[in-house]
Amino acid sequence: MKVTLIIKKAAKRNDTESLATVYARVRDGRRLDCTVSTKLEVSPNQWDNTKGHLKDRIVIDKDEKAKVDGAANDIITFINKEYAQAIEPIDKDWVEKTLDKYYNPDKYVTPEENKNMEVVPMYEYYLEMHPLSEVRQRNNRVIIRALRRYEMYIRKTKRGKKEFTLLLDDVTPDILHSIWNYFKEEHTLTEKYPEIFEEVPEARKPKPRGENTLIDYFCKIRTFFIWCYDNEFTRIKPFDKFHIDEPVYGTPVYITLEERDQIMKCDFSDDPRLELHRDMFVFQSCIGCRVSDLWAMTKQSVVKNCVEYIAGKKINGDPQTLRVPLNSIAKSILEKYKDYKGSALFPFGFQQDYNEDLKVIFKRAGVDRMVTILNPTTRKQEHLPIYEVAASHMARRTFIGNMYKKVKDKSMVGMLSGHKSDSKAFDRYWTPDDELKQSLVDLLD
Repeated sequence: MKVTLIIKKAAKRNDTESLATVYARVRDGRRLDCTVSTKLEVSPNQWDNTKGHLKDRIVIDKDEKAKVDGAANDIITFINKEYAQAIEPIDKDWVEKTLDKYYNPDKYVTPEENKNMEVVPMYEYYLEMHPLSEVRQRNNRVIIRALRRYEMYIRKTKRGKKEFTLLLDDVTPDILHSIWNYFKEEHTLTEKYPEIFEEVPEARKPKPRGENTLIDYFCKIRTFFIWCYDNEFTRIKPFDKFHIDEPVYGTPVYITLEERDQIMKCDFSDDPRLELHRDMFVFQSCIGCRVSDLWAMTKQSVVKNCVEYIAGKKINGDPQTLRVPLNSIAKSILEKYKDYKGSALFPFGFQQDYNEDLKVIFKRAGVDRMVTILNPTTRKQEHLPIYEVAASHMARRTFIGNMYKKVKDKSMVGMLSGHKSDSKAFDRYWTPDDELKQSLVDLLD
């Protein structure tokens, strides 16, 4: 194998300002010839592609030249060292992973090397070794980023803690309470400590976290600690004396079939994105999938007038294939988008846009009845028009709630929704409506 460092940007005469990215070119016989970007940037006029370092005769500070050439040599040496120890196939993915390992060594620390047993690298290792669905992996990485910001926050705000790092054996119930309080108040710290969020950013500005969200986070952290204890990476069990409440859910809110039809009949021809998201919501409410599963669907997911998919949330735990027949409404929506060229079922955009647009769609369609909900952040009841709480998951509740009203059989509905007959989560999707309650009280006449 041969590793060289090159730039792809052509040098312009007398240009001393612009910079070009240095790429690692890795060749391994006829099997591999690829280039992957490094974090090195140099002036095109100062780089020698043949030798893979700065030109010998250029006007540049001697220390700066030594720094750049040293970094270039370190990259080449590191790739060659990893190649000598490699077991996995050598391809472009391997080169990209090797460079990531060079720049982010903490992500690849094994328990044997990590003598201090730092929490964040161990959590990364846990995700690497523990089979989790893509959704659960993503959710756990949100927690990891928040833990990294917590460490930075402690270093900045606590006297004598400038070198603070979370260590597995040092985590106590008091530290867990400290982490809980930080997670709960993090949204208030973005302006006071912007540098923390610049170094460990999120796609969106942090919002207030409710009790249920915090409970979910700490249940995941507890699972991680149990795994560490079972695999003898730590000798402590901090959650033995740290109580986590059960999540509290309000009455499930979903729309009736009449309201669904009202939304479907509303004219959105003046706004193609709203029209698309309206169609997607109605289709989702006809098949009952989660939004992540809808986004993963392709045209191949439709098999003989049915949608077939494995729920991403359960793909590593209970990977049953769900087969949901399409009703006439779902078929007409698919027919509308049959000429879409992409492989996806719909021309998907961003899930956040989808959720925001649903509130507009409900309001424009006149679906505005008042509902009583439990605010997940304040845990207080609120009375709101239903369009203010419209979101993608309401489509799944609409499917389950309306179907259960028709058949009154959890196992039948669960066959299509993916719930088991004894599922506690099922009750978060259905509640007796006024019609059923009236029929019950009429029995007393």
